[in-house]
Amino acid sequence: MHEIVFPHLETRSARLASTGERFGEAVHDELSGLGLAGMPSRDVFTSLWPRQFDGVAAQFFVEAPASGRVCGYASLHSLNPNGRYVKCALALDTALLGEEGVTDAHALAVNYAFSMWNIRKVYFWVVDSGLPGLRATGTPTPREGTLTEYLRDGERLRSVRIFAVYREEWDAAGAVYVRAAAGTGPA
Repeated sequence: MHEIVFPHLETRSARLASTGERFGEAVHDELSGLGLAGMPSRDVFTSLWPRQFDGVAAQFFVEAPASGRVCGYASLHSLNPNGRYVKCALALDTALLGEEGVTDAHALAVNYAFSMWNIRKVYFWVVDSGLPGLRATGTPTPREGTLTEYLRDGERLRSVRIFAVYREEWDAAGAVYVRAAAGTGPA
């Protein structure tokens, strides 16, 4: 039995603001145009962010609640109701959002996915070696696979690591973290 998860969109450190559909390169260009730093390369966006055939389930600007400044972007895409999963991707300017904001943005995106769809896991496909954005939630994020030399980033081939957040672990720790961060549960 799953716990009822409320689709929180804001904490004290991050807010998800609904936006229209955008795909890989367009997201990169828009965030770069806003002057955000620390974004993945255009090649990474083109390969790992949704393309038109991937099916966008939900997308958000990630904003700093105090200023309303756009600090990044979150995408939930490739929703598969039969396989009961969705892919999630975030691009965030850590300097603008802060470490707590980065954690909260990741947590809000995962929480939104579990609250909206009957899925059992949320996948993250990343070129990084881990998924530190969810570490503070206390939710395990096991690596489910590695696609060796999967994408070209400039002149080099990079491996992609696939991490998953499972519903049961999210209910036990992640949802509790979000409720506390949103001010609707015990800290």
